[in-house]
Amino acid sequence: MNKVFAALALFLSALFVDSSNAAELPLVRIAHGAYNEKIAAMWIGVEQGFFRKHGVNVEVINIRSGPQTIAALSSGDIQVAYTIPGTVLSAAAGGMDLAFFAGVVNHADGNFLTAPAIRSAEALKGKRVGVQSIGGGVWSMTMLALEYLGLEPTRDKIPLMILGDQSVLTQALATGGIDAAYLSDTYSATLKEKGYNVLVDMGRAPIVYQGLALAAPRAYIKQNPQIVDGLLRGVVESVAFIQRPGEKPTVIKSLIKNLRLKNSHDAESGYDALQWLYSLDIRANVRGVENMHRLLALTNPKVKGVRSVDVIDDAPVERLQKTAFYRDLVTKK
Repeated sequence: MNKVFAALALFLSALFVDSSNAAELPLVRIAHGAYNEKIAAMWIGVEQGFFRKHGVNVEVINIRSGPQTIAALSSGDIQVAYTIPGTVLSAAAGGMDLAFFAGVVNHADGNFLTAPAIRSAEALKGKRVGVQSIGGGVWSMTMLALEYLGLEPTRDKIPLMILGDQSVLTQALATGGIDAAYLSDTYSATLKEKGYNVLVDMGRAPIVYQGLALAAPRAYIKQNPQIVDGLLRGVVESVAFIQRPGEKPTVIKSLIKNLRLKNSHDAESGYDALQWLYSLDIRANVRGVENMHRLLALTNPKVKGVRSVDVIDDAPVERLQKTAFYRDLVTKK
């Protein structure tokens, strides 16, 4: 009996130590403004315990706009932004020393959709296009799609209507409030089935792009290498998990929960997109940042004074890629 009590005491002692250590993990709040399947690497990292496994307690929060995200970074309310080049370049133009330290989504994706009656670029002239904000990710994709189609909003009298996130844009397009919008694969799937037209398949079009990437104040990156390394390990392990066929039910369940989808069918398109959209190579795409830089300068001339290479810090990814942990993930993929 004494042995039983001793074993129980040892177990409870170990449990208490583990709980204490977990409670003492450094807290990192990661903010995102997008609301689609591309956030999955963050959600899965938290839900499956990958960030904790690598020594970081992560909270993933939604902040709707770039300026609010920058304000939160500046105040220290959040430590990392999962954001697009426009946010970081705008902050740099305003004197804040931010840097991308990992590119998680390095390709364009989703679809530029139009109402059933609009089947060509010419027919889109004079029609209403919805966006989430000017300078944001949806706006960037929209501008790239219009450029690819040979259209220009001012010249072709295409008003860009600021409505809200992709769930709002989907509803507006479905009810005729707008005539076109960029939507991620998850949100575009249902409308495609109803006869809405894909004028541009962003993933197939030859568009150079840098999407969502992890960014933080450069001082934070330099002062907290262990935290940054833990974040990157958690991200790539999440990516590997998402792309493992046997984990599909878990990923689908996460997408349904976090995107508040009605059923698994609605999550399928987003899941399928993540299989090619994510990669274990999370080095930021410099040419993609430069392309976004060019677009942002149309609305914010101040960013012309910022060099794209100056908002990228490759050192954390380079450290990650030299580890046995990373090599093992790549080998098993």
